[in-house]
Amino acid sequence: MIVIICDGASRGNPGPASIGIIIWERYRESNQRMIKPTRVIKSFIGNATNMEAEWTALLRAVCFVVDHNLQEEETYIYNDSQTVVKQANDIWKVKHDNIKPLYAAFKKTINKLSKVNVIWVPRQLIYLADKAAQQERR
Repeated sequence: MIVIICDGASRGNPGPASIGIIIWERYRESNQRMIKPTRVIKSFIGNATNMEAEWTALLRAVCFVVDHNLQEEETYIYNDSQTVVKQANDIWKVKHDNIKPLYAAFKKTINKLSKVNVIWVPRQLIYLADKAAQQERR
């Protein structure tokens, strides 16, 4: 199992934007059913809207799973954007042209994974990813 929290941040909307992603994986060196943080990804992504930053964070999160050959792991991704979560789960349609390429890339990438759950949580529960994104944007 992989647990990921991700967040995007933009100052100015659009403005300087960044992402923060924190990944937890199962302990590989033991039989225990515990996970631990294994990676923090934070990156400045240039000028973008807040929604572009949120989608970029989600896309990079699933790309991490594929790039590290973890496709067979059940993946839980937590994000504080209700819009992104509902769009990722095909509850809402993506209408903005600047988001459609990110959405298409996300859908193409998750087809390579065995099971992905994108779940909304309040901002307080992803504060570490938010903090990472905020630090990177400066």
